[in-house]
Amino acid sequence: MNLTLKCQSVLVALSSALAVSVLAQESPTDGVYKDRIDWGMLMDMSGPASEAQSTYVKGFQDFMRMTNDAGGVNGRKINVLAEDNRFNAANDKIAYEKFVAQTPVLGFSGMGSSGGQTALAPTIRAGKVPVLGTYTPTKALLEPASPLTYHGMCSYKAMAQSGVGYFVDTLKLKAPKVVTVAIESAGGKEFHDYVADAVSKAGGTTASVNMKINAVDVTPQVLEIMNLKPDFISIYGVNNTAILTMKGLAQYGMKIPGFAITYLTQPQIYAAMGPQAGANFYVSTCVSPGGSDNSPGNRELSAFAEKMGRGALKEDINYAAGWITGQLVVNRIAALGKDVTRARLVESMANGFTVDTKGLTAPMVYTKDDHGGPKVHKLISFDYAAGKVKHHGEFRDYEKYVK
Repeated sequence: MNLTLKCQSVLVALSSALAVSVLAQESPTDGVYKDRIDWGMLMDMSGPASEAQSTYVKGFQDFMRMTNDAGGVNGRKINVLAEDNRFNAANDKIAYEKFVAQTPVLGFSGMGSSGGQTALAPTIRAGKVPVLGTYTPTKALLEPASPLTYHGMCSYKAMAQSGVGYFVDTLKLKAPKVVTVAIESAGGKEFHDYVADAVSKAGGTTASVNMKINAVDVTPQVLEIMNLKPDFISIYGVNNTAILTMKGLAQYGMKIPGFAITYLTQPQIYAAMGPQAGANFYVSTCVSPGGSDNSPGNRELSAFAEKMGRGALKEDINYAAGWITGQLVVNRIAALGKDVTRARLVESMANGFTVDTKGLTAPMVYTKDDHGGPKVHKLISFDYAAGKVKHHGEFRDYEKYVK
């Protein structure tokens, strides 16, 4: 009898322990279930920046599909809940509230509106839901470093420093004159400031020319650029910002070179510009577009994009950007093992970590005080004669410019 009671007690204890273990592995209020993890994605998928940002979402989703096809992360599939902010800060707030409680997620990525980031930053910093892999690197979210916010894409500061450094050295400029062209936004102002700082340190001067995000005629801005007679220009904005600016300059016979932010590495931009304008257009990037080199990460991305019928998208830098954000998210979830919660995810990242993107970028190094993402960039352009992206050096060649 005593033996029977002891056996029953042991069975009850084991059952209780098992129940606790199972419960510990599930946390629905954190978007974590026995067989899946809900992860949020917040981007413009139908508004003025959707051409680039919807491609980023596809890259992220495809990386998660590949991960899920291979069994998921520690036995759980990643379920992506995508919200369309239509490049409107008010929609960012609505989506964030969904991610917190209505359809809870472990964390989320994206946030492609600098205005939305700036407006929502105090709420995110005071909350409990981590943002892992922002698309736009605004100071409001990243400075000072918060345990809840990590950038997953190229840095405005490094984009500016790499672009300015390349042209100052290549054109052998002693006192460079530079014009920054930007849409009216918080991000545009930040990028201008980084370019101006790099130009100033090179002994030069900077002027700014602004335009609306939905501009269709930029003739006044093009004439202003011409009157300022810059050695080169920098471009921050959406597809049309770059296309209209470079084509406008070419139509007046001006061969002023320009470098743009990473997100404007897109086949449709090169096609719309054509060789006359596009020959002078460069992009400062921390990530290599699909099919442009032979790294293991690039081969993996390219093969899966072809498998998904996205062969044309693989050459868009935004697809690769979404893919590396997926690498970042999976890397951090995998590190948690079976016991996955928001609190454990945040705690696990607090002292820094490194993500190997298999050559798509230089290693992504995060420290306790720096959550800015990839630092090393390089310039690329489009070789119209060869019909493919041209790399102007390797990532390591630009390390001297990034301070």
